[in-house]
Amino acid sequence: MKTSRNIGSPTSPPAETLDEIFLPGGVLDQALQDYEFRPSQLEMARAVSDAVRNGGTLCVEAGTGTGKTLAYLIPALLSGKRVMVSTATKNLQEQIFQKDIPFLRRHLFANLRAVCMMGRNNYLCLRRLEDHSRYQARLPFSRGKSVQKLREWAFRTATGERGELHWLADADPLWNQLDARSEICVGQKCRRFEDCFVTLMRKRAFEAHLIVANHAFLFANVALETDEIGRILPEFSTLIIDEAHEVEDIAGNYFGTHFSTFQLEELCRDCERDLEGNERFPRRIEAIAASALRLVDRFGEAAGRQSLNFFRRPDGFVVDLRDEHSDTVQAVRAALEVLAAELDVVRNRTEETESLRKRAGGLLAAVEEIFGRDSEDHVYWFERRGKGVAFHVTPIQVGACLRQHLYSRTATTVLTSATLATSGNFSFLKNRLGLEEAEELLTHGEFDHFNQAILFVPSGFPDPGQPDYQTHAIQAIRRILAVTDGGAFLLCTSVAQMRRFSEVLRRDGDYAVLCQGETPKGRLLESFKRTPRAVLCGTYSFWQGVDVRGEALRCVIIDKLPFQVPGEPVVAARLQLLKENGENPFAAYSLPSAIITLKQGLGRLIRSRRDRGILAVLDSRMRTRSYGIHFFESLPKCRITDKMKDLENFFRQDVS
Repeated sequence: MKTSRNIGSPTSPPAETLDEIFLPGGVLDQALQDYEFRPSQLEMARAVSDAVRNGGTLCVEAGTGTGKTLAYLIPALLSGKRVMVSTATKNLQEQIFQKDIPFLRRHLFANLRAVCMMGRNNYLCLRRLEDHSRYQARLPFSRGKSVQKLREWAFRTATGERGELHWLADADPLWNQLDARSEICVGQKCRRFEDCFVTLMRKRAFEAHLIVANHAFLFANVALETDEIGRILPEFSTLIIDEAHEVEDIAGNYFGTHFSTFQLEELCRDCERDLEGNERFPRRIEAIAASALRLVDRFGEAAGRQSLNFFRRPDGFVVDLRDEHSDTVQAVRAALEVLAAELDVVRNRTEETESLRKRAGGLLAAVEEIFGRDSEDHVYWFERRGKGVAFHVTPIQVGACLRQHLYSRTATTVLTSATLATSGNFSFLKNRLGLEEAEELLTHGEFDHFNQAILFVPSGFPDPGQPDYQTHAIQAIRRILAVTDGGAFLLCTSVAQMRRFSEVLRRDGDYAVLCQGETPKGRLLESFKRTPRAVLCGTYSFWQGVDVRGEALRCVIIDKLPFQVPGEPVVAARLQLLKENGENPFAAYSLPSAIITLKQGLGRLIRSRRDRGILAVLDSRMRTRSYGIHFFESLPKCRITDKMKDLENFFRQDVS
């Protein structure tokens, strides 16, 4: 374990005690006009303070309304040690940086130095912008105009962050041609190294008291250890992982390897542009492009995520597709090897040539890792994405990786979320994340769910897999929406189900139906908030990280219990490993995973003491199956019913 490192207190004047900050009449009470003392917030702050002082690991489930962000930031910063906070979503990361940190500077930590760190693809690459501008005359007028706007912005911006470009659409492919992703970076060899936005971000981080990152950035960097410009992350004494229920899946992605046919195609396009006029390369580029097309042809027919080495064919036979399509893979290998070798011997190699050589070598290494090796500790899988195919190798368990690369580099680790515990304990989280010892705190939040919410779970309802489930479900949805007059989130476990329900509700014509994917998420939420009688239909991205307070959201309906698909390659491998180790895969993994997801989805409804409404889970298995009791025990205590009349009576009551 790393020893604590004190970089100087960010406070001026000297820090108050936690009681002087959180109790009635304290700093927060004086600073916030609508401040409400929350006992659970002070309880969490004290636990975090003890963890920072004594070292080790702390797990905290901070129920909705706890105010967990200030409960961990304040005691961690009072220590004077460098603090790293990591969140699952950029939304929470930006909220901390744009809202909480300015507040703390005004009222507690006047000299606080903080930096927001995001993945490299969120920053503009000045070298790529310069190179792109050389070809501006060949670009369509609208694209050339966008490049010019980016050049003007590059002179003004202090951070080079993609989030500042409100005029550039989320899906605009131009940004992919100009970002600072690691595979195109040439590090200190770059002519723009000193004023590179990634270099500047790193310098600010080494001078900061507080670093605010996201899980993707954190795990990408701890897995890599060093970047083209050296170690991106400075040493930190305290690590706070917010939204820690997301860690296993995100960490698995970054401790694994992947490549896609899109990367091969992009390499070809950049080679054609940067090696224009060099007669040695057209055939090499054509070979890579052709091999990418063959990969799509061979692997592109399967839908969803599929196993590479245990692929079940339509005739029922299980085969290793890496062997079945070895000729296609060998063509990719050979084409990349030849290109990398020839780029390596180019005379007067430029930065662009060096970047291309690095990318070709990186793709070749990924192909070897996925198609040339076989590890029992990893899952090999692929998925169709639009017109391309992506290939992955992912560790089955991430606990050992986290112990080696993450926990060992910090004195204190705090893991928190509104949903970490299942059936009142943290065993599932600790097992999945390799936590051998940890202090635990489970707070129940500050909201009165018994009076603010009612939970509807039907009786005598067909199971979701039965043919007549759809009919019963849509009838129940219509009756619930009639009670609340819209104002609902309809959260589904699949895109297909979401579309079916949204189509039926639109045909009914009774409500303003908004559907995920039709407009960007932020715009969709804003439309929902200001549209009377709205119903927002969404899938997993709306189950968490979404905060709609007040009258706009009066109901959250969930179609069925959110069990993960057992045939999904990574899930199947985790279940199989548990079975081989003598454990019950359903009880040890499937059930607690579903409980945490359900808690996240239902948690969208009650976001303040004034919120009130209906929670509905249209899955009678919560009542009829023996495991249903574990769901009920893990949810906030509220009234439970299977009668529509109770929902009507609940809404007739005066709101206190």
